[in-house]
Amino acid sequence: MKKRISIFLAVVLTTAQSTNAASFPDEHAPIGIMGDHTHKKGGWMVSYRYSNMNMDGNRIGTSPISIESIKQNFMVAPLDMTMQMHMVGLMYGLTDKLTIMTMVPYAEISMNLQTRMGMNFSTSAKGIGDVKLSGLYSLYKKDNTRIILNAGLSIPSGSINKTGDTPMGSNMPLPYPMQIGSGTYNLMPGLTYSSHLDRWSWGAQLNSNIRMGTNNNGYTLGDQYAFTVWGARRLSDSISVSLRTEAKTIANIKGSNPVLNPMVVPTARTDLRHGNRVDMMAGLNFIVPGGPLEGNRLAVEFTLPVYQKLDGPQLETDYRLMAGWQLAF
Repeated sequence: MKKRISIFLAVVLTTAQSTNAASFPDEHAPIGIMGDHTHKKGGWMVSYRYSNMNMDGNRIGTSPISIESIKQNFMVAPLDMTMQMHMVGLMYGLTDKLTIMTMVPYAEISMNLQTRMGMNFSTSAKGIGDVKLSGLYSLYKKDNTRIILNAGLSIPSGSINKTGDTPMGSNMPLPYPMQIGSGTYNLMPGLTYSSHLDRWSWGAQLNSNIRMGTNNNGYTLGDQYAFTVWGARRLSDSISVSLRTEAKTIANIKGSNPVLNPMVVPTARTDLRHGNRVDMMAGLNFIVPGGPLEGNRLAVEFTLPVYQKLDGPQLETDYRLMAGWQLAF
């Protein structure tokens, strides 16, 4: 998969022409935000994003909880978890007001755990996630201000049947956080506001992921709602920096997978998935000003949590790093 992505990027970099690329590095939102802009009729944009999220330690509510305390009520306690995500995106301007977008994710998840007897083991899963299709419609655009309506749909292309070897046996069904997909069609409505003046730009976005129906394993992942605001400062015609904050809420899972025993590990409990969080992000954006790679946009954003209130025990997030590349032509 990684080799195919590398070949794809190399072909685009050597053949695409950035005829209508954005003029400044902060003309798009920070790389962690998607669906923030539209393209003129006939305009294309390809993108690649890589993210690495690390979770270490558990908490109940806003307070940490020790592994030994978890093992008093469960046979197994999660120690840490890492999720790497590769996302290839494509945008196309159907009209000057309507742009369509697709995102194809590839996830690699690993988790370390410890049994009540003190034995450490790990599980992992990887594969194509749920493909996302969106329509971005420009509701308002005047001078330096724009408002965009995002109407998205998530397709259940990711697996919900990942298995792994555990002390309980080989090829055991993995708990909910280790599954790559949702198993349901999901609506993703959103709204984005952005504006800029001289060397400053700012914006806000409200987005959601609303689960539809029940998957083949008898459960529905919790709905998600997020609100983010950002500001950026252009340091030069090719470099800008950004600061962003995001508040997110995730609901508990409805239903349950009958093959998972909720007494074994907290990640098999459907009532321990809810959480509220606030994160702060710092970003750097760079657009190549000239030469054969003119118009290529490179960006990075680093995330640290400032508030986490989790139905636990539940793994807490330590940090997330996202890097990306975009090219309009």
